[in-house]
Amino acid sequence: MGAGIMNKDKQDMLSVREIRSFEGCEGLIGELSGHPLYFDPHFKHDPDNLYRSTEKKDERAFAVSDSGKIEGLFVWLILPEERFLEMMIGFTKKEEAFIKMLSYLETNYPDYQMDFVFNPRNPAILGPLKAKGAFFYKEQQKMLQRGTAPDISAGHVELYSSKREEQYRAIHHTDTYWTADRILSAQNRFRVLLAVENGRVRGYLDVTRCCKENEIYDLFVKPEAEGNGYELELLSKALELNGRHPLMVLVDVDAEKEIETYAGAGFEVQKGYNSVLATCKPTPKDV
Repeated sequence: MGAGIMNKDKQDMLSVREIRSFEGCEGLIGELSGHPLYFDPHFKHDPDNLYRSTEKKDERAFAVSDSGKIEGLFVWLILPEERFLEMMIGFTKKEEAFIKMLSYLETNYPDYQMDFVFNPRNPAILGPLKAKGAFFYKEQQKMLQRGTAPDISAGHVELYSSKREEQYRAIHHTDTYWTADRILSAQNRFRVLLAVENGRVRGYLDVTRCCKENEIYDLFVKPEAEGNGYELELLSKALELNGRHPLMVLVDVDAEKEIETYAGAGFEVQKGYNSVLATCKPTPKDV
C-alpha cells in the first residue's frame, strides 16, 4: 500500500468538531506549547489567544480527534462577508490532523482565502501548505521593548485626526490585511501616530492600544524623508503613550535596517518566538 493511500486512510479515521471549551485539551496544549518544533506563536505571545477565543464572535475553535484522542487543536478567525479565514492557533504534530482540518474548511467554507500564521519549524503544518502551493512570506522574529527608550523630542509627531486622513490613506501600505480602511474602522483597538512637518505627513505608525502586550503593526516613513529621525520620533511617542504596557513588533529576520531601527529604540530580539505567514487564495473557477 502506498504512502498516499495510508495517509488517506489515517485522515478518514479522524473527526473534526467545533468546541466551546478546552476541557480535555490540556494534554495536547501542555505537550506542544513548549516544544521548539510545535509551539504556536500566538499562544506563546498570549495564551488568551486560545482560551478567550470562544468569547469572540468571529472566532471558532475546533478539535481534530482520532478515536477520541485529540490530535489537533485549532482556532480560526472567520469573516464570511470577506470570505476570509485566518488560523489564530494551530496545535498539532500530526500532518494528517492538519490536512483533515483543511479538508473540513474547504468543504464548509469554499472559495475562502485562508491565511496561516504558524511556527515555521512545524513540519505537520509546513509540509501540507507547501503541497497546496501556498505562498509564504518571510519568516519573522519578535522584538520586545526592554531597553532604554530614545531620549529625543517627538516634536514632529501627532495623533491621527480626520484632517490628516487623506494624506494618511495616500501613503499607507495596501499589501496588508490591516489597510488604512481597517485601521481607521478599529480605532478602539488601534492608535495611529503621524510624523508631520510643514503640514505634510512624512510617515505613520499603527499600534494596538488595549492589549496586555501592545503590538506595532506598521511603521513607515516616505523614502524621501528617511534619515531625518522620524522613525525614532514615532517610536518614542508610541512608547510614551503606551505607558507601562509591554510593546512588541514582528520583524522579518533578514530586515537588517528595520531591526537596527527598533534596536535603537530599546527593542530586543526574543528567541523562540519566530513565525511565518502563508496564504492560500481561492482557485479561479473556469468560465
